[in-house]
Amino acid sequence: MAMNRLSICCLYALLSVLLGGGCGEGDRRSSAAKAAREGILLLGNNAEPQSLDPHKSTAVADGKIISSLLEGLVRPDARESGLVHPGMAESWEKNADATEWRFHLREAFWSDGQPVTSRDFAYAYQRLLHPAFGGRYVEMLYPLRGARAYNHGEIQWEEVQGVSTPDEHTLLLRFENPTPHLLQMLLHYTWFPLPAHHVEALGGMLDRRSLWTSPENWVGNGAYLLQERRMNDYISVVPNPHYWRASEVRNRGIRFLPIVNGYTETRMFFGGKLHITNNVPPEMLEMALSRSLREFCRDPYYCTIFYRLNTTRKPLNDVRVRRALSLAIDREALVARVVHGAGMTAYGFTPPTREYDAYDHSVAEMTQSERESEARRLLANAGFPGGNGFPTLELMTTSRDVQRVTAECIQSMWSRVLGVQVEIRACEWTAYKAAQQNGEYDISSSSWSGDYADPATFVGLWRTGAGNNCTGWGSAVCDAALDAADASPTTAGRMLKLAEAEREMLEACPIIPLYWSERTYMKSSLVVEGWYPLLLDQHPLDAVELRQNLPAEP
Repeated sequence: MAMNRLSICCLYALLSVLLGGGCGEGDRRSSAAKAAREGILLLGNNAEPQSLDPHKSTAVADGKIISSLLEGLVRPDARESGLVHPGMAESWEKNADATEWRFHLREAFWSDGQPVTSRDFAYAYQRLLHPAFGGRYVEMLYPLRGARAYNHGEIQWEEVQGVSTPDEHTLLLRFENPTPHLLQMLLHYTWFPLPAHHVEALGGMLDRRSLWTSPENWVGNGAYLLQERRMNDYISVVPNPHYWRASEVRNRGIRFLPIVNGYTETRMFFGGKLHITNNVPPEMLEMALSRSLREFCRDPYYCTIFYRLNTTRKPLNDVRVRRALSLAIDREALVARVVHGAGMTAYGFTPPTREYDAYDHSVAEMTQSERESEARRLLANAGFPGGNGFPTLELMTTSRDVQRVTAECIQSMWSRVLGVQVEIRACEWTAYKAAQQNGEYDISSSSWSGDYADPATFVGLWRTGAGNNCTGWGSAVCDAALDAADASPTTAGRMLKLAEAEREMLEACPIIPLYWSERTYMKSSLVVEGWYPLLLDQHPLDAVELRQNLPAEP
């Protein structure tokens, strides 16, 4: 249930003690100030990474670290979302319909001194696509000609026409359909190269237990080297002297702190232990604003907060039940009271843009009373009038406070509107991800942030059997629309087909969209330079500088 006024007042009182007490001037200037003098960025990173192997990871927290350690064909801009710069490729050209791209690689080296070649890219793509590897993000490479057939075991790698290496410094990529948005896709770590010689020496392409990503074995081509990893404490990286832009790296290292609890993280920031946090919990927004408006950041974010429903389990295999659960949620109240306005109510999955809108206007334009009446009607038609006979379901969340409070609020709504009872199970991050990916849940609290600036990164999630679908739902109609989007020769036509696919998914309700999120976090404005609002939150960390000569505090 939602927190009452007394609970919030008590929380504020407690936080005032936690944030203000025990953090005297000596403590406040300890680790963050010391790290700034040393040029080390202290960055909140939300969770302990699943893996630093780009072919085993699916989490945002992992991707931020991986992108500091490895570099793809292109790299992001520090100031403008969607703008790319040459990375391992110093130049490229494409044919008229964007089905063939030729990349010319620069002279660059792995951190062990070996040259980065086109074959390192081909090796990486073969590894992720290999039918025996089981990569969760394999669909990212499906646009390549023959990639899907190879992944399904229908052809051999030698028959894949999508990847070829005419020489060590040329990578030729061919696609099944026009891919004008390729450069945006290439920013994702699934398109990065791997040090083929090193991975082979430490177990080979298909060894999922390989220790090549451990600090003592790490070999990369990015701006940083993996220095140290202390589980549930921190991961530190230091500049890579072999990086082709080593002279342009503006700091002396980064320490990623996997702080799941937002209260703890915000307390650490105000206590002088962090330079940038991952988020400010909704209940602390007012306090953070009043305490330091200059350091509070609220950025647009290409991200959706939603619930997955396991459609393989009764009664969630009934679309009427799924729609009833969705309609019974008062999203306006959720955004206002739980996340305190740090988002926008969602009646679609993909955040809308000028070019794309799959918003369910028919539901959005209903009053909440009308939605609730329809929800009760659907549940009764499914055989559970007033919730009678409805089994108790389990709602799985992570241990983050905002997920818990959201779950309690929705738990109360379902009970009040439908007479349906759910139990909340909070899981540690690793256990949560494993349960979700293995389908060991009823309802799962979820979020998805765009991998690149295009609706396909959201809608493609719901292709039948996709590695990050995790709902058990699939539709031939949705799949056909996605295929048609891929084959469309125009951007407008592609957007229409993507919207068609999304509406098919929304009608079937394997998920419940809740709200489109914003990024709320704290940043040491007097210390940090080179960090700007970015829609995808893909910050090139080598562009971040720590000011050492700080002005005197008032």
